[in-house]
Amino acid sequence: MNWTTEEPSGNLQAAPEKIEEQEIEVDESLAIQTIGLKKYFGRGYNQVRAVDGINITVKEGEVHGYLGPNGAGKTTSMLMIAGTYRPTSGKGYIFGKPIGTPAANKLIGVAIANPHFWKSMTAYDYLIYMGQLTGMQKTLAKERAKEFLHILEMTKHGYRHPAKFSTGMKAKLAMAQALMHHPRLAILDESTAGLDPESRFKLVNTIKELASILGTSVFVSGHILTEIEKLVSRVTIIVKGKIGLTTTLKEMRKEFSTGEYALECSNAKRVMDDLSSLGVSTQIYLDSNDTIIFQSDFIDYVYVQLPEILQRNGSELRRFSPIEVTLEEVFINVISKRYGSDFLYEDELLFEQQVEREGLFKKARRG
Repeated sequence: MNWTTEEPSGNLQAAPEKIEEQEIEVDESLAIQTIGLKKYFGRGYNQVRAVDGINITVKEGEVHGYLGPNGAGKTTSMLMIAGTYRPTSGKGYIFGKPIGTPAANKLIGVAIANPHFWKSMTAYDYLIYMGQLTGMQKTLAKERAKEFLHILEMTKHGYRHPAKFSTGMKAKLAMAQALMHHPRLAILDESTAGLDPESRFKLVNTIKELASILGTSVFVSGHILTEIEKLVSRVTIIVKGKIGLTTTLKEMRKEFSTGEYALECSNAKRVMDDLSSLGVSTQIYLDSNDTIIFQSDFIDYVYVQLPEILQRNGSELRRFSPIEVTLEEVFINVISKRYGSDFLYEDELLFEQQVEREGLFKKARRG
């Protein structure tokens, strides 16, 4: 079963397995709109359904996260949207323009995972050349190249050859190439791959700031979910080539809330015992950081009683707030319960299936 939300303010609802293409009107206001998009590799027994009929919408101006385990179909579907792969069937649009057409390609900037660069070009020359390919005048391309090398703290590396860059520096250069012509839509596949934690943090903030300044819609994938959560407003999770979940972070937290609260204060053990004596907590305990974690169906009553409890125990309040479910928890715990934990290791399963098939064919040839 697929789960989706039609609008950010709506609740998660079961979506039909198949949506007829003629029932969906092309919306030119959407940065991305796909309708039953499929990509199969191989034939017959060897056929792999990498992307199996996905329906995605990315709104103009939003930063939209695209998540999934290895082998789930993320990169394949992003390359179809970018016009690099031709779909097996289905349709896709960039602001109403069919994917893969010159009209659509003019609107996008793309940074793929594990980029490769010409050995003969410096990073600066590469950005100028790629800028000109988008239609920019050389003078403007030079200005933008310098600007983005500065923004990404790579000015001193501008005259080096990127083929010799580290994985992280290659990712940053690919980001500059994708954004320097100010596209209406940026498609960023594993944009922070290979970066150290500090560089990832800076790059995530840079993407967010540039998207806001330029008014660029961003469709971004990644495996560091804590960083994706800081960057995006809406997420889509792809599972085994199908859409498993689409929701806003706000609705995600509301839908999957644990109902737990965290209370940090001095004299935590005494406060916890006093709070427990109210008889309104379904569970209450101290975690490893001496934070009181509890659930209650009468939280308004707890709010009223808490000042007196703190005063009675000579306790100083440091923090009292609901515990919000994280994107990582939804991805690993909630989705895996619905679809089975095997999807988290899809790449390993595909490899095992390939080995098994090769063994069968070898036996058949010997026979």
